[in-house]
Amino acid sequence: MLRAMSPGRDLRVAAWVFVSLMSTTGCVGRIGGGSGPDATPGGGEPGEVDAAPPLPPSDGPITPTFTVALTPQTGIAGVQRLNFAVPLSSNRIADPSLIRIGLGSSRADLRVARRVLATYPNGSPRSVQIQVDVDVSAETTLGVEIGRASLLEPLALMPVAGTLVSDAAGPKVWVALPAAWLSDSGVVGPMRAQAEFAGSALDAWALCDYAEFDSDVFLAEQADKGSWLYDRPTALFRGYAMTGAVAPLRSAWREVGIYREGVPISGGAATSIPVPESAGDLKYHYAQGMAIHYLLTGDDRFREAAEAVAERVHTLWDPDYDGSENDFWTERHAGFSLLAYEWAAMVSDDRAATFAGYAAAHVDAYLALQARYPVGYDDGDARCFAHHASAHDEPYGYFGCSPWMSAILADGLDAHVRRVGGTRAADVKASIVKLGRIVARDGRDGDGRPYYWMGVGTPDDLADEFEEHWGESAYVVAMAWHHGGRTDAALRGTADELIAGLRSRGEAGQLRSFNWQCRSAIATPYFLE
Repeated sequence: MLRAMSPGRDLRVAAWVFVSLMSTTGCVGRIGGGSGPDATPGGGEPGEVDAAPPLPPSDGPITPTFTVALTPQTGIAGVQRLNFAVPLSSNRIADPSLIRIGLGSSRADLRVARRVLATYPNGSPRSVQIQVDVDVSAETTLGVEIGRASLLEPLALMPVAGTLVSDAAGPKVWVALPAAWLSDSGVVGPMRAQAEFAGSALDAWALCDYAEFDSDVFLAEQADKGSWLYDRPTALFRGYAMTGAVAPLRSAWREVGIYREGVPISGGAATSIPVPESAGDLKYHYAQGMAIHYLLTGDDRFREAAEAVAERVHTLWDPDYDGSENDFWTERHAGFSLLAYEWAAMVSDDRAATFAGYAAAHVDAYLALQARYPVGYDDGDARCFAHHASAHDEPYGYFGCSPWMSAILADGLDAHVRRVGGTRAADVKASIVKLGRIVARDGRDGDGRPYYWMGVGTPDDLADEFEEHWGESAYVVAMAWHHGGRTDAALRGTADELIAGLRSRGEAGQLRSFNWQCRSAIATPYFLE
């Protein structure tokens, strides 16, 4: 059944339509029933179509839903076992057998090994691991058809390690999926392909230069713990999903491998992390990037490490805040703890309920804090997660919030919304809207630049000396506009102004600046499209 289209959004067509109409070379954007990271279990957003029934098996050449590009590493030739994964939007297919792979030149059907890596709450596959044998000396692309079964006997899966040059060097053959498919699948969270907004007012994240801040730059600064901040693998995987380019994928692969290798596991929990002098510092504990890597590769080691880090996070952070100057609390810690639980729950094979329980308790604590502090502040519609500056290890002496760190917590809250649905999601959306309203109204100086520290219940604020936080405030306000029904003109106008400031004045002056600006805020176009 075709639902009414929403203004300004692309028509999403069901599988039986695009299989018959798409060219043999193209990739597609926004496809399928119940698609996109906003999709609720068992159904889709307005403007989508319900999932089409699977197509019957066929012995003819496939007409691909999209193509993938093959890039062998130096010295790799001949027949190779390729390993990659196809991430899927919710309700896209019911069974992994409904993915066919064809040779790029002939589109001839290939034997395929398949495995579901994770599922949505409605039981549909979130990502399917794929292995095929291909002569990479002769082929440079593969065609992927979603929704039709193959007539061929499946292959047996081999260990992912057998498809790699090494853990550090990556796969023998890079398999790059198109940006439109990666972004629409939600595999890195809410994202839009860069090509969809290139040249528009939303195209403001040129400072996310994946060549200037690649893994070589990181390795040169690896001994400085600040270079590890904000989960670089997630930032790089999002660059890959946005562009479809191999370069950020290579950097992400390299760095997420370094991170995982430094996560010893005992009894299901991480005992340490590889960041120098940071074994007990929550803000360096990241599960999201490793979960994304697992969803893109099927390498179980990264799933187990993501779960282990999330379990360790649970020992490092108390989400409750008592309103005092001495009870340590920051939006950054709150956000990364929630992100660890949400992404571990997403990929876990045996502890999803545990992590979901941790997430629920933390969200309860954050919403309670938002409603209560500072005592005496009575605006019910515009509220951040206010805490005393001393509880943030800052000297300002009054209650307030960090607008740019709030982006990390907003990211976690948005992930919670997408997983739980229902009344709970509505309550968390309302929290995000309140956060966006106060940042939009009170979070900028006279020149429109976001504050570094925004006072609440006081006229005091701390100006930002740099131009490195425009995007995070734009992200928070854009998310509030989206979750508030996409009708609040004041929120939309402020988001647009912040993006304009990012375009004209934003800077990424060093590696840490790239890390924070290109992890969460780069998803802003998704919320404003």
